[in-house]
Amino acid sequence: MPHDIEYTLSESAKVLQNANLIKKYHANLVYDYTEYPTKGHWSENFSDIDYKNAITEWFPKNKTKPVLFYVHTPFCEQLCNFCLCSKEITQDYERVKEYLYKYLSKELDLLEDHLIKNKINFNFKEIYFGGGSPTYYREEEFKFLINRIKKFINFDNLGDFTVEVDPRRVNEERLIFYHEMGVNRLSFGIQDFDPGVQEEINRPQPPEMVDKLLTKKVRKLFPVINFDLLIGLPRQNIETITKTINSVVELKPSQLQTMYVHYKPGTRKYMIKMVRNEPMLDFFDRKAVFQKASELLIKSGYTRAGFESYSLPEDPLTKSMVEKKAVYNSLGTQKGEATNFIAVGSSAHGVLNDQFYFQNYYEQPLYRKALDEDRFPIYRGLKMTEDDTIRREVIRHIRTFFNIEFGYFTKKYSKKFTNYFDEELNRLKVFEKDNLLKLSDNNIILTPLGEHFSPQIANVFDIYNDQKFYKKII
Repeated sequence: MPHDIEYTLSESAKVLQNANLIKKYHANLVYDYTEYPTKGHWSENFSDIDYKNAITEWFPKNKTKPVLFYVHTPFCEQLCNFCLCSKEITQDYERVKEYLYKYLSKELDLLEDHLIKNKINFNFKEIYFGGGSPTYYREEEFKFLINRIKKFINFDNLGDFTVEVDPRRVNEERLIFYHEMGVNRLSFGIQDFDPGVQEEINRPQPPEMVDKLLTKKVRKLFPVINFDLLIGLPRQNIETITKTINSVVELKPSQLQTMYVHYKPGTRKYMIKMVRNEPMLDFFDRKAVFQKASELLIKSGYTRAGFESYSLPEDPLTKSMVEKKAVYNSLGTQKGEATNFIAVGSSAHGVLNDQFYFQNYYEQPLYRKALDEDRFPIYRGLKMTEDDTIRREVIRHIRTFFNIEFGYFTKKYSKKFTNYFDEELNRLKVFEKDNLLKLSDNNIILTPLGEHFSPQIANVFDIYNDQKFYKKII
């Protein structure tokens, strides 16, 4: 093993030598920062007219910028106790068909009509089907959706086309069918392979099931395969995560998103079912499990790609990390080709970088009512300020690359970083004294120990969640 990797692992593991440090930096609410400003600060007065105006205002100056088209499917056949997604659990496939043929199709009609009317031809470079579970669609409905989208998206121009996959609901033939429809990237919801953990989260799917899907033919058709894992689930421990990661390494996905689970029984009451036998992992145990998973992945040849993600050396995400093009968003750490989203479906949210955020209604009745009235089902949105844009990029660099080069921001935004963020730099000194980062006249570099706390460090630059804490030095 190269010495630098061994050093990084040993330094990173020091987080487990000081429980008080973990308690200190987990004492307050900190966001994932899949977007900034976070959704709670978007305006509910942002209407479908504002949405249409945002598109027409943004496009003329950004005609060639890559755009990702996101499609949300809000249906699952079975409830997973960990899930925070916007979804509806149903066994009634007629309800799924009604959503697609009557409502999602209507939203697509409104979008296409608006684009044609205003002579807007987005440079669509990526498509992403998320959920819920887009694998709920049977082949007839999936094909219908693809053909409908092809009316205004040129598939010959696409790079990645991703579908989130529930391995319990597909077979090899279905995956091959997806490729025939233009899909070239798969993202599997794995979460954990330990039977006890799977029992608590109501998602039984042994590694043998996934191995049976990932045949030689499937792997050849899909060069990029992502696994989503969750850290902090009940009954997880060092032993169980070791077995899970060993199974993952054998299956060899090219990318991994090892996300910390968020426990929110106040808004998702069903999550209480996860703790009927054992409690959620505390802050220390979560870090211990994450550290063990990280150690095993790096020793197996994976490279860390941001706060929670990993990729193989030959994967495009690894290259984008080296080139500092990668972006962390609601889809995980992505290679950053298309950072502008146009999104359809209930709860789907989009972004036109440097200017706008927008999101559809979560609730099916409100989503459907708006479409019945020939309106885009916009729930909320935001027109960003220049300060929002600058702070978002700072937060992204901390969250993804664990450093900030002052000169980069000074050149890009024509503002001297040290002057613009004088107060924030002063507040970072407590992190420096705790050996979580190093401050210089030119940059901020997180230490291997500090990488564990990158969201907390990024929080210092969040002007909307301005919490002046962390004063006590451990």
